[in-house]
Amino acid sequence: MKQDLSFKSAASLSLDELATAFNAAFEGYFYPQQLTGASLARRARLEQLDFHHSLLAYDAEDFVGLTLLGLRGLRGWCGGFGIVPEYRGRGCAKELMEAFVAEARACGLKHLSLEVLARNTPARRLYERAGMRVTRDLLILERDGAESGQESVSEELKQAEPNILLRHFARLHPKPNAWQRDLPTLLITEGTRGFYLGGVGEPSAYALGVTWTEGRTHLIDLAATDSSLADALCAGLAARQDILRVVNEPEDSLFVPSLLAHGFKEIDRQHEMECEL
Repeated sequence: MKQDLSFKSAASLSLDELATAFNAAFEGYFYPQQLTGASLARRARLEQLDFHHSLLAYDAEDFVGLTLLGLRGLRGWCGGFGIVPEYRGRGCAKELMEAFVAEARACGLKHLSLEVLARNTPARRLYERAGMRVTRDLLILERDGAESGQESVSEELKQAEPNILLRHFARLHPKPNAWQRDLPTLLITEGTRGFYLGGVGEPSAYALGVTWTEGRTHLIDLAATDSSLADALCAGLAARQDILRVVNEPEDSLFVPSLLAHGFKEIDRQHEMECEL
């Protein structure tokens, strides 16, 4: 049954209120969210989320759901789309998605993208009905640190400041990274360490890692000129003793075969979906 929803800007709430609303909209989701005002502010900075153009949906006074819009020039990205449990299956998601696309067009955007878990078939169908199409799969891979130290490393990885390595981002990325691993995010992520092969003035391969949880390092960027160097970089990374995770690595990237060969396992995957506005 179609609801007669009203919408308002997410900027109408405080950060703490918006984090509470976000958590409610993702209750029971595959990866339940527990954002705080501070962690939401961090996400907004890293992902260029614009709360003025992000939407909250209401049925009279009842909160129904929300969607967050990231802005980079003429490109937009959905940084979260959720409906609270009691309003799911009532047509609210379709209304909210239509309002979201209309808001993106009103911002003058020409391109809109998002990621959806491959196992979340209802959400994928919702986005397809809104005109979006799957463009590629993005993998989430993890390596158990218990296996580390067993690799034969042909060349020891050197370390450099991330910003030095990111000067070579365009040269070493023939295909675009996913939104959360694109250059604007990487340049401002704090606590990142850089590892590379070749010369620091012209690295042939590099990785950026950040430890967000104890014992687990997230590899937020992987770059190489060819598959042999990707393999050498993965061998060096696999010699580390912590748990390693890679999120949103394109399925057809140079790195996926090497990551799998060095003990990484696919633990989930997402569809990247896009549309022109």
